[in-house]
Amino acid sequence: MEEVKRDQKSYLNFSKLLPSQWGDHFLNISIADSDFDVLAREMEVLTPKLRKNIFTFSSRDKDAMKRSILSIHILDSLGLAYIFEKEIVETLKHAFEKIDELITDENDLYTVSIMFRVFRIYGHNMLSDVFDRFKRNDGKFKESLMEDVQGMLSFYEAAHFRTTTDHILDEALSFTLDYLESLATDSKAIPPHILKHIQNALYIPQHQNVQVLVAREYLSFYEQEEDNDETLLKLAKLNFKFLQLHYIQELKIITTWWRELDHTKNLPPGFRERTFECWFVGSMMYFEPQFSLGRIMSAKFFLLFTFLDDVCDTYGSIPEVESVVNCLERWDPEYMENLHGHMKTAFKFVMSVYKEFEEILKSQGRSFALEKMIEEFKIVARTNLDLIKWARAGQIPNFDEYVEAGGAEAGSYATIACSIMGLGEIGKKEDFEWLLSRPKSVRYLARKARLLDDITDFEEDMNKGYTANALNYYMKQHGVTKKEASREFHKMIGDINKLVNEECLKTTNISRPILMQVVNFGRMVNILYTSDDLYNHREGKLKDYLTALLVDPIHL
Repeated sequence: MEEVKRDQKSYLNFSKLLPSQWGDHFLNISIADSDFDVLAREMEVLTPKLRKNIFTFSSRDKDAMKRSILSIHILDSLGLAYIFEKEIVETLKHAFEKIDELITDENDLYTVSIMFRVFRIYGHNMLSDVFDRFKRNDGKFKESLMEDVQGMLSFYEAAHFRTTTDHILDEALSFTLDYLESLATDSKAIPPHILKHIQNALYIPQHQNVQVLVAREYLSFYEQEEDNDETLLKLAKLNFKFLQLHYIQELKIITTWWRELDHTKNLPPGFRERTFECWFVGSMMYFEPQFSLGRIMSAKFFLLFTFLDDVCDTYGSIPEVESVVNCLERWDPEYMENLHGHMKTAFKFVMSVYKEFEEILKSQGRSFALEKMIEEFKIVARTNLDLIKWARAGQIPNFDEYVEAGGAEAGSYATIACSIMGLGEIGKKEDFEWLLSRPKSVRYLARKARLLDDITDFEEDMNKGYTANALNYYMKQHGVTKKEASREFHKMIGDINKLVNEECLKTTNISRPILMQVVNFGRMVNILYTSDDLYNHREGKLKDYLTALLVDPIHL
């Protein structure tokens, strides 16, 4: 009988999340249309000059072409690449056709590493054997390389583009990591801004970091570089102020919307209200100003996802959760009357948010996107029910079976679908169909999300009696300790990173903006779970990130 009770009812111990420290902070900031217009006009003045300086050169001038590629790296790092997307794509296409010519006599570690990174970022498979030239006859990397700090840092960053066949990059990562970790402990050896830049890279390499955080960090670094381009620096500052205005305006809209919803007046005590965190997730998927509506829609979706997850995990018996899932399968508001209490509130919330999406997508002529989002949400609901049943029955599923289901339950596929929905006319029907086919890159990242989430939340899950955790299942299935399981998980994650890099270099009919949503999802997962579960802990890194993006001033 006790086992039956445990199976039927939620027995978890949830503590209410502390109120957001931001409160009305952004609601009290006044933003006028003229604020956007002033910045946009200033940016329009600088852009043509930079376009000419960076992208106008003779195709026969190898040095000019290399300088252009190095400038593309800076544009990308400063979050300006979207302004020059067409020029970047064309320049790299022509440059890669002459790759052998460009690198034949190039022996500068910094230049080769940057070129390697830029080409691979944009899908050109520059071979890693280009780094053989930096080895001695005995196969070891030359010690003289360690005299070039910037070169070693760029080599370290390049190593994170490794695939399963880039064995030299495995060696490079070990070589540069040892050097940079040693350097990072000696604050007197290098200028403070370079030291900070190295520490940021050691925490999360640029390729594994989200673009908007890279842009903010790199702006601070580039400003202190003696040889910076003043015009480029000014455009970067104007651009980030422009982004900040968009972000603050979005938060004002989302916060007001949330507070005006009927169901928020009677939130259950275990509910985790995460308005700012949900917006932050959207900003990590796409940071550019033209995707403002996409970030707002994403924030609403993640608030919805969180609400349903909390209600089912904390307050629903298995029959009640099954009732909600059945209602979602039918997707008909009339079935709401079969639900009660928080379950009814949750279903009503789902219907209201999707109604908003329907109106927006209909106006865009993209009703197909709503159909696909509904389909993905049903998958999340079904897999969530499976995990709840496993946890409450004390069942121990096969580890791989759990990770596969857990990747869907964590919202991996739905998150990417939501970001495609928010791309506007860029997101086509075939892109959703591609996602529903579960391509390898997406499956790999869903697995990574589940592993990282469960490593981070293991102690908390065990303390509250929630046994559906990958680390827990792996320990039991293989009879190993937590330390041994964690070590194996990190190895799996490293292998996944290689496989995703590999998939991104393969020829595909899917457009670059769609592929970037997959890449950005992987980056978002890194940010959420590298040091702590940012989604559930409001202090520390999360506060630092939001302060850097939204509060810290940009001085022109």
